[in-house]
Amino acid sequence: MVLAGKNIFLSGKAGTGKSTITKIAIEALKEAGRKVAAVAPTGIAANNVGGQTIHSLFRLNPFGVLNFETCNYVSSEKRRLLDVIDTLIIDEVSMLRPDVLDAMHWTLRKNGCNGLDKKQVILIGDLKQLPPVLNDNTRAILYEIYKGDSFFDANIYPKLNFESLELDEVLRQSDMDFINALNLCREGLKSEYFRQFVGEAPNAGVILAPHNATVQAYNKANLAAINSDLLVFDAVVEGNVKADDFNLESRIEVKNGAKIMYLVNSKDAPLFNGALGEFIVKEKQYFIRAHDIDYPLETVKFTKKEYVFNKATNELELREIGSISQLPIKLAYALSIHKSQGLTFDEVTVDLKTPCFQKGQLYVALSRVRKPEGLRILI
Repeated sequence: MVLAGKNIFLSGKAGTGKSTITKIAIEALKEAGRKVAAVAPTGIAANNVGGQTIHSLFRLNPFGVLNFETCNYVSSEKRRLLDVIDTLIIDEVSMLRPDVLDAMHWTLRKNGCNGLDKKQVILIGDLKQLPPVLNDNTRAILYEIYKGDSFFDANIYPKLNFESLELDEVLRQSDMDFINALNLCREGLKSEYFRQFVGEAPNAGVILAPHNATVQAYNKANLAAINSDLLVFDAVVEGNVKADDFNLESRIEVKNGAKIMYLVNSKDAPLFNGALGEFIVKEKQYFIRAHDIDYPLETVKFTKKEYVFNKATNELELREIGSISQLPIKLAYALSIHKSQGLTFDEVTVDLKTPCFQKGQLYVALSRVRKPEGLRILI
Protein backbone atom coordinates (compact mmCIF):
# COMPACT_ATOMS: atom_id res chain seq x y z
CA MET A 1 0.00 0.00 0.00
CA VAL A 2 2.87 2.36 0.81
CA LEU A 3 4.57 1.68 -2.53
CA ALA A 4 1.21 2.16 -4.30
CA GLY A 5 1.18 5.76 -3.01
CA LYS A 6 -1.81 5.40 -0.68
CA ASN A 7 -2.37 7.61 2.36
CA ILE A 8 -2.31 5.35 5.41
CA PHE A 9 -3.08 5.61 9.12
CA LEU A 10 -1.13 2.78 10.76
CA SER A 11 -2.34 2.12 14.28
CA GLY A 12 -2.02 -0.66 16.79
CA LYS A 13 -1.74 -1.38 20.48
CA ALA A 14 1.50 -0.87 22.38
CA GLY A 15 4.10 -3.46 21.39
CA THR A 16 2.61 -4.50 18.03
CA GLY A 17 5.62 -3.38 15.96
CA LYS A 18 4.55 -0.02 14.52
CA SER A 19 8.08 1.41 14.72
CA THR A 20 9.66 -1.63 13.07
CA ILE A 21 7.24 -1.60 10.14
CA THR A 22 7.65 2.16 9.73
CA LYS A 23 11.43 1.83 9.36
CA ILE A 24 10.98 -0.93 6.77
CA ALA A 25 8.48 1.24 4.86
CA ILE A 26 10.87 4.22 4.83
CA GLU A 27 13.65 2.08 3.35
CA ALA A 28 11.32 0.59 0.74
CA LEU A 29 10.13 4.04 -0.33
CA LYS A 30 13.68 5.36 -0.63
CA GLU A 31 14.71 2.33 -2.69
CA ALA A 32 11.77 3.11 -4.99
CA GLY A 33 13.14 6.61 -5.52
CA ARG A 34 10.63 8.48 -3.38
CA LYS A 35 11.73 11.55 -1.45
CA VAL A 36 10.68 10.77 2.10
CA ALA A 37 10.61 13.03 5.17
CA ALA A 38 9.84 11.58 8.60
CA VAL A 39 8.58 13.91 11.33
CA ALA A 40 7.05 13.73 14.82
CA PRO A 41 5.51 16.13 17.35
CA THR A 42 8.40 15.88 19.88
CA GLY A 43 12.18 15.76 19.68
CA ILE A 44 12.39 12.32 21.30
CA ALA A 45 9.82 10.84 18.91
CA ALA A 46 11.53 12.49 15.93
CA ASN A 47 14.87 11.02 16.98
CA ASN A 48 13.31 7.57 17.34
CA VAL A 49 11.99 7.67 13.75
CA GLY A 50 15.25 9.13 12.43
CA GLY A 51 13.73 12.43 11.32
CA GLN A 52 12.92 15.97 12.37
CA THR A 53 10.28 17.65 14.53
CA ILE A 54 7.22 18.99 12.71
CA HIS A 55 7.78 22.50 14.07
CA SER A 56 11.36 22.56 12.82
CA LEU A 57 10.68 21.23 9.31
CA PHE A 58 7.70 23.51 8.71
CA ARG A 59 9.06 26.49 10.69
CA LEU A 60 5.96 26.59 12.88
CA ASN A 61 5.66 28.97 15.80
CA PRO A 62 6.10 27.03 19.06
CA PHE A 63 3.43 28.83 21.09
CA GLY A 64 -0.32 29.33 20.76
CA VAL A 65 -2.91 27.88 18.41
CA LEU A 66 -1.79 28.07 14.79
CA ASN A 67 -3.75 29.53 11.86
CA PHE A 68 -3.02 30.49 8.25
CA GLU A 69 -1.90 34.00 9.20
CA THR A 70 0.62 32.77 11.80
CA CYS A 71 2.20 30.26 9.41
CA ASN A 72 5.55 31.55 8.18
CA TYR A 73 6.99 32.34 4.79
CA VAL A 74 10.17 30.29 4.41
CA SER A 75 13.43 30.75 2.53
CA SER A 76 13.67 29.73 -1.13
CA GLU A 77 15.90 26.81 -0.13
CA LYS A 78 13.36 25.59 2.44
CA ARG A 79 10.55 26.07 -0.10
CA ARG A 80 12.34 23.83 -2.63
CA LEU A 81 12.83 21.24 0.10
CA LEU A 82 9.17 21.22 1.14
CA ASP A 83 7.98 21.09 -2.47
CA VAL A 84 10.16 18.14 -3.41
CA ILE A 85 8.89 15.87 -0.60
CA ASP A 86 6.86 13.01 -2.08
CA THR A 87 5.98 11.17 1.12
CA LEU A 88 5.53 12.63 4.59
CA ILE A 89 5.61 10.18 7.50
CA ILE A 90 4.24 11.48 10.82
CA ASP A 91 4.95 9.34 13.89
CA GLU A 92 3.32 9.41 17.36
CA VAL A 93 0.19 11.06 15.97
CA SER A 94 -1.73 10.61 19.23
CA MET A 95 0.22 13.71 20.31
CA LEU A 96 -0.54 15.68 17.10
CA ARG A 97 -2.92 18.65 17.50
CA PRO A 98 -5.38 19.47 14.69
CA ASP A 99 -4.04 22.99 14.19
CA VAL A 100 -0.51 21.61 13.73
CA LEU A 101 -1.66 19.22 10.97
CA ASP A 102 -3.54 22.10 9.31
CA ALA A 103 -0.51 24.37 9.71
CA MET A 104 1.66 21.90 7.81
CA HIS A 105 -0.80 22.17 4.90
CA TRP A 106 -1.13 25.96 5.23
CA THR A 107 2.65 26.44 5.28
CA LEU A 108 3.00 24.44 2.07
CA ARG A 109 0.23 26.40 0.31
CA LYS A 110 1.39 29.78 1.67
CA ASN A 111 4.81 29.15 0.13
CA GLY A 112 3.50 28.05 -3.27
CA CYS A 113 4.10 24.32 -2.71
CA ASN A 114 1.77 21.38 -3.23
CA GLY A 115 -0.33 20.94 -0.09
CA LEU A 116 -0.71 17.79 1.97
CA ASP A 117 -3.59 16.80 -0.33
CA LYS A 118 -1.04 16.52 -3.19
CA LYS A 119 1.49 14.41 -1.24
CA GLN A 120 1.48 10.92 0.20
CA VAL A 121 0.91 11.15 3.95
CA ILE A 122 1.45 8.24 6.36
CA LEU A 123 0.37 8.54 9.99
CA ILE A 124 1.63 6.18 12.71
CA GLY A 125 0.40 5.97 16.27
CA ASP A 126 -2.07 4.70 18.83
CA LEU A 127 -4.92 7.02 19.78
CA LYS A 128 -5.22 5.21 23.11
CA GLN A 129 -1.75 6.37 24.13
CA LEU A 130 -0.62 9.83 25.21
CA PRO A 131 -2.62 12.77 23.78
CA PRO A 132 -1.34 16.26 22.87
CA VAL A 133 0.11 18.26 25.76
CA LEU A 134 -2.18 21.28 26.22
CA ASN A 135 -2.33 24.05 28.78
CA ASP A 136 -5.73 25.49 29.72
CA ASN A 137 -5.36 28.57 27.51
CA THR A 138 -4.39 26.58 24.40
CA ARG A 139 -7.19 24.10 25.02
CA ALA A 140 -9.79 26.86 25.38
CA ILE A 141 -8.78 28.54 22.10
CA LEU A 142 -8.46 25.20 20.29
CA TYR A 143 -12.01 24.20 21.22
CA GLU A 144 -13.37 27.48 19.86
CA ILE A 145 -12.05 26.48 16.42
CA TYR A 146 -12.09 22.67 16.38
CA LYS A 147 -14.42 19.95 17.62
CA GLY A 148 -11.60 18.24 19.49
CA ASP A 149 -7.87 18.20 20.12
CA SER A 150 -6.89 15.24 17.92
CA PHE A 151 -5.34 15.31 14.45
CA PHE A 152 -8.51 13.89 12.88
CA ASP A 153 -10.33 17.07 13.91
CA ALA A 154 -8.12 19.05 11.47
CA ASN A 155 -9.80 20.72 8.48
CA ILE A 156 -7.43 18.99 6.04
CA TYR A 157 -7.96 15.50 7.48
CA PRO A 158 -11.12 14.48 5.52
CA LYS A 159 -9.49 15.52 2.24
CA LEU A 160 -6.58 13.09 2.71
CA ASN A 161 -8.69 9.91 2.47
CA PHE A 162 -6.62 7.77 4.80
CA GLU A 163 -6.90 4.01 4.67
CA SER A 164 -6.66 2.61 8.17
CA LEU A 165 -4.50 -0.37 9.03
CA GLU A 166 -4.28 -1.80 12.54
CA LEU A 167 -1.59 -4.16 13.78
CA ASP A 168 -3.36 -6.50 16.17
CA GLU A 169 -0.72 -9.02 17.26
CA VAL A 170 0.99 -7.90 20.46
CA LEU A 171 4.64 -8.94 20.29
CA ARG A 172 5.92 -7.30 23.49
CA GLN A 173 3.83 -9.55 25.76
CA SER A 174 2.78 -13.19 25.41
CA ASP A 175 0.60 -13.83 28.51
CA MET A 176 -2.98 -13.69 27.18
CA ASP A 177 -4.62 -12.82 30.53
CA PHE A 178 -2.22 -9.89 30.83
CA ILE A 179 -2.81 -8.80 27.22
CA ASN A 180 -6.61 -8.97 27.68
CA ALA A 181 -6.41 -6.89 30.87
CA LEU A 182 -4.18 -4.33 29.12
CA ASN A 183 -6.72 -4.12 26.30
CA LEU A 184 -9.47 -3.28 28.81
CA CYS A 185 -7.25 -0.57 30.29
CA ARG A 186 -6.53 0.73 26.79
CA GLU A 187 -10.29 1.23 26.29
CA GLY A 188 -10.60 3.12 29.57
CA LEU A 189 -12.22 0.20 31.41
CA LYS A 190 -11.35 -1.36 34.76
CA SER A 191 -9.96 -4.83 35.40
CA GLU A 192 -9.74 -6.65 38.73
CA TYR A 193 -6.77 -8.49 37.20
CA PHE A 194 -4.38 -5.69 38.16
CA ARG A 195 -5.21 -5.82 41.90
CA GLN A 196 -2.89 -8.80 42.32
CA PHE A 197 0.08 -6.57 41.54
CA VAL A 198 -0.60 -3.97 44.25
CA GLY A 199 2.25 -3.92 46.76
CA GLU A 200 3.78 -1.88 49.56
CA ALA A 201 7.19 -1.19 48.03
CA PRO A 202 8.78 -0.99 44.56
CA ASN A 203 10.25 -4.07 42.89
CA ALA A 204 13.79 -4.24 41.53
CA GLY A 205 12.88 -2.59 38.22
CA VAL A 206 12.28 0.99 37.16
CA ILE A 207 9.55 3.08 38.81
CA LEU A 208 7.15 4.85 36.43
CA ALA A 209 5.15 7.79 37.76
CA PRO A 210 2.77 10.34 36.20
CA HIS A 211 4.49 13.43 37.61
CA ASN A 212 8.08 14.65 37.25
CA ALA A 213 8.18 15.68 40.92
CA THR A 214 7.63 12.05 42.00
CA VAL A 215 10.34 10.87 39.61
CA GLN A 216 12.85 13.43 40.84
CA ALA A 217 12.13 12.58 44.49
CA TYR A 218 12.79 8.86 43.93
CA ASN A 219 16.01 9.50 42.01
CA LYS A 220 17.29 12.07 44.50
CA ALA A 221 16.53 9.94 47.58
CA ASN A 222 18.07 6.77 46.16
CA LEU A 223 21.20 8.58 44.99
CA ALA A 224 21.62 10.26 48.40
CA ALA A 225 21.41 6.87 50.12
CA ILE A 226 24.56 5.62 48.35
CA ASN A 227 27.71 6.08 50.42
CA SER A 228 30.19 7.00 47.68
CA ASP A 229 31.52 10.11 45.96
CA LEU A 230 29.19 12.15 43.75
CA LEU A 231 30.33 12.36 40.13
CA VAL A 232 29.08 15.06 37.76
CA PHE A 233 29.13 14.93 33.96
CA ASP A 234 28.14 18.04 31.99
CA ALA A 235 27.12 17.67 28.36
CA VAL A 236 29.02 19.48 25.63
CA VAL A 237 26.43 21.25 23.48
CA GLU A 238 27.08 22.73 20.04
CA GLY A 239 24.60 24.48 17.77
CA ASN A 240 20.81 24.40 17.97
CA VAL A 241 20.12 21.43 20.20
CA LYS A 242 18.69 20.63 23.64
CA ALA A 243 19.32 17.59 25.84
CA ASP A 244 15.56 16.95 25.89
CA ASP A 245 15.62 16.34 22.13
CA PHE A 246 17.35 13.02 22.86
CA ASN A 247 15.92 12.12 26.26
CA LEU A 248 19.38 12.99 27.65
CA GLU A 249 20.52 14.83 30.75
CA SER A 250 22.43 18.08 30.32
CA ARG A 251 23.98 17.34 33.71
CA ILE A 252 24.35 13.80 35.07
CA GLU A 253 24.85 13.35 38.82
CA VAL A 254 25.71 9.75 39.68
CA LYS A 255 27.58 7.58 42.17
CA ASN A 256 29.33 4.23 42.08
CA GLY A 257 26.59 1.61 42.51
CA ALA A 258 23.70 3.79 41.28
CA LYS A 259 20.94 2.30 39.13
CA ILE A 260 21.16 3.70 35.61
CA MET A 261 19.51 3.27 32.22
CA TYR A 262 21.40 2.95 28.94
CA LEU A 263 19.96 5.32 26.32
CA VAL A 264 21.24 4.01 22.98
CA ASN A 265 21.42 0.74 21.08
CA SER A 266 24.99 -0.49 21.28
CA LYS A 267 26.73 -1.99 18.24
CA ASP A 268 29.50 -3.57 20.28
CA ALA A 269 27.67 -4.86 23.36
CA PRO A 270 24.28 -6.46 24.08
CA LEU A 271 22.92 -3.18 25.42
CA PHE A 272 19.80 -1.46 24.12
CA ASN A 273 17.88 1.77 24.64
CA GLY A 274 16.12 1.20 27.98
CA ALA A 275 18.53 -1.44 29.34
CA LEU A 276 18.96 -1.15 33.12
CA GLY A 277 22.25 -1.59 34.93
CA GLU A 278 24.54 -0.36 37.67
CA PHE A 279 27.03 2.49 37.39
CA ILE A 280 30.50 1.16 38.23
CA VAL A 281 33.76 3.03 38.82
CA LYS A 282 37.00 1.06 38.54
CA GLU A 283 40.41 2.76 38.42
CA LYS A 284 38.85 6.05 37.24
CA GLN A 285 37.09 4.23 34.40
CA TYR A 286 33.29 4.11 34.11
CA PHE A 287 31.14 1.07 33.32
CA ILE A 288 27.56 -0.11 33.24
CA ARG A 289 27.14 -3.49 34.92
CA ALA A 290 24.40 -5.51 33.25
CA HIS A 291 23.85 -9.24 33.78
CA ASP A 292 27.06 -9.36 35.88
CA ILE A 293 29.20 -8.02 33.01
CA ASP A 294 30.88 -4.61 33.09
CA TYR A 295 30.63 -2.74 29.78
CA PRO A 296 32.77 0.41 29.34
CA LEU A 297 30.85 3.70 29.20
CA GLU A 298 32.02 6.20 26.64
CA THR A 299 30.74 9.63 25.70
CA VAL A 300 28.44 9.50 22.67
CA LYS A 301 27.84 12.38 20.29
CA PHE A 302 24.17 12.81 19.44
CA THR A 303 23.40 14.99 16.44
CA LYS A 304 20.25 16.93 15.65
CA LYS A 305 19.47 17.08 11.96
CA GLU A 306 17.10 18.77 9.56
CA TYR A 307 16.16 17.96 6.00
CA VAL A 308 17.88 19.73 3.10
CA PHE A 309 17.49 19.18 -0.64
CA ASN A 310 20.71 18.33 -2.45
CA LYS A 311 20.28 19.62 -6.00
CA ALA A 312 23.40 17.79 -7.21
CA THR A 313 22.05 14.38 -6.22
CA ASN A 314 18.34 15.28 -6.42
CA GLU A 315 17.88 13.71 -2.98
CA LEU A 316 16.60 14.70 0.45
CA GLU A 317 19.40 14.60 3.00
CA LEU A 318 19.61 15.10 6.74
CA ARG A 319 22.10 17.85 7.66
CA GLU A 320 23.51 18.30 11.17
CA ILE A 321 22.45 21.55 12.86
CA GLY A 322 23.70 20.81 16.35
CA SER A 323 25.12 18.15 18.62
CA ILE A 324 25.35 17.11 22.23
CA SER A 325 28.10 14.91 23.66
CA GLN A 326 27.24 13.07 26.86
CA LEU A 327 27.38 9.67 28.52
CA PRO A 328 24.34 7.76 27.22
CA ILE A 329 22.90 7.13 30.69
CA LYS A 330 20.47 8.57 33.20
CA LEU A 331 19.51 7.70 36.75
CA ALA A 332 16.87 5.01 36.50
CA TYR A 333 15.30 4.53 39.87
CA ALA A 334 12.32 6.31 38.33
CA LEU A 335 11.10 7.70 34.99
CA SER A 336 8.07 9.74 33.99
CA ILE A 337 5.42 7.80 32.09
CA HIS A 338 5.76 10.28 29.22
CA LYS A 339 9.49 9.52 28.90
CA SER A 340 8.81 5.76 28.95
CA GLN A 341 6.62 5.69 25.81
CA GLY A 342 8.28 3.36 23.30
CA LEU A 343 10.44 1.57 25.90
CA THR A 344 10.20 -2.01 27.19
CA PHE A 345 11.29 -3.34 30.62
CA ASP A 346 11.55 -6.67 32.42
CA GLU A 347 10.40 -5.17 35.74
CA VAL A 348 8.27 -2.07 36.37
CA THR A 349 6.69 -0.45 39.41
CA VAL A 350 3.86 1.97 38.57
CA ASP A 351 3.52 4.54 41.36
CA LEU A 352 -0.08 5.79 41.35
CA LYS A 353 -0.03 7.42 44.80
CA THR A 354 -0.37 10.64 42.83
CA PRO A 355 -2.93 9.78 40.12
CA CYS A 356 -2.50 9.91 36.36
CA PHE A 357 -3.70 13.18 34.81
CA GLN A 358 -4.03 12.30 31.11
CA LYS A 359 -5.94 9.67 29.20
CA GLY A 360 -3.66 6.91 27.97
CA GLN A 361 -1.09 7.48 30.71
CA LEU A 362 -1.99 4.41 32.78
CA TYR A 363 -2.13 2.17 29.71
CA VAL A 364 1.31 3.36 28.55
CA ALA A 365 2.76 2.65 32.01
CA LEU A 366 1.28 -0.82 32.45
CA SER A 367 2.16 -1.93 28.92
CA ARG A 368 5.90 -1.19 29.30
CA VAL A 369 6.59 -4.51 31.06
CA ARG A 370 7.09 -7.77 29.14
CA LYS A 371 5.55 -10.18 31.67
CA PRO A 372 3.00 -9.74 34.47
CA GLU A 373 5.51 -11.25 36.93
CA GLY A 374 7.56 -8.09 36.49
CA LEU A 375 4.74 -5.67 37.43
CA ARG A 376 4.19 -3.93 40.78
CA ILE A 377 1.62 -1.20 41.47
CA LEU A 378 1.70 1.31 44.36
CA ILE A 379 -1.55 3.08 45.31
